[in-house]
Amino acid sequence: MSRNPIKGIVFDLDGTLVDSLATTFEAFNHGITLCGGREHSPQEIMHYFGPGEGEIFAQIVGQENAEKAYSACRRYLDQNLHRVPLHDGVRELLEELAQRRIPISIVTGRSWNTTEVILKHHKIMDRFITVIANDHVAKPKPSPLGIELALSRMELEPHHTLYVGDSHVDILAARAAGSRAVAALWDRVASREALAPHDPHHWASHPSELLALL
Repeated sequence: MSRNPIKGIVFDLDGTLVDSLATTFEAFNHGITLCGGREHSPQEIMHYFGPGEGEIFAQIVGQENAEKAYSACRRYLDQNLHRVPLHDGVRELLEELAQRRIPISIVTGRSWNTTEVILKHHKIMDRFITVIANDHVAKPKPSPLGIELALSRMELEPHHTLYVGDSHVDILAARAAGSRAVAALWDRVASREALAPHDPHHWASHPSELLALL
């Protein structure tokens, strides 16, 4: 048995628990083009990931248009929640973790508004000890502040936890917090090539593979 057994898991949201990125890119472009900006590729939008949606829009369309763009993005997401499913195997994983009484939380770069909408839509809000959105911390990932806040509420030491995410900022944040970083590869946008230089502790190609790490 490991000297540091895993006692809890913290998850990223987009691209990890939910298959949301394609719809998210569409929602961003809806807001951007409504404010006179050009349509951005998924790679261009992902380049801005880290801060919350409002800050991203401010960078792309200017502070004066950010609120209008974000409101349009939010409306688009509300109207297309049926196109933001849980990833295959996630609901089963959450049920198994509940049966094993493994505490879980979320730390996401999304704003609380859209995070809450997604989790309530899937009726999984009550599965998590805490949900930390971009609004809840002073600095976004790769800062460890969100993970540190979640772990304090879970009353767990970092070395007894996994942080599971699909992007390089997730791996960097996990390492900075002292958690074990798990690179999630099940989203269509996830790239082993992009994540490998950041040296995650573990790789997982399906949510069920996390159970072997407990």
